[in-house]
Amino acid sequence: MNNNADMLLNNFDVAACDSVNLMYTEFLFSIQHVDRMKHENTVHLWSNKYMDRLKQRLEGTAQEYISGNRDIRTIDWFQKKLMYMIRLHLQEFSQMIRYV
Repeated sequence: MNNNADMLLNNFDVAACDSVNLMYTEFLFSIQHVDRMKHENTVHLWSNKYMDRLKQRLEGTAQEYISGNRDIRTIDWFQKKLMYMIRLHLQEFSQMIRYV
């Protein structure tokens, strides 16, 4: 059972990394013509938009993993681990966009 949960967590982590990179690329494309010095508020709004989109995508993916794997004996632990991983990926994304 634990091997299955570990494999699922690893797969989720890979998918989450892909989502972070995709959102970061989209974010950079969105602000490519924005002068950050003059329009910091615009960059902040775009940052929030992409952070929310990423959070929704990761939570949706996590819900799919949870729904499709109810047979895991430690489902509560599995769910908490997924939520923890989401927080880590959101922090990573936040730091990436902060230093653009």
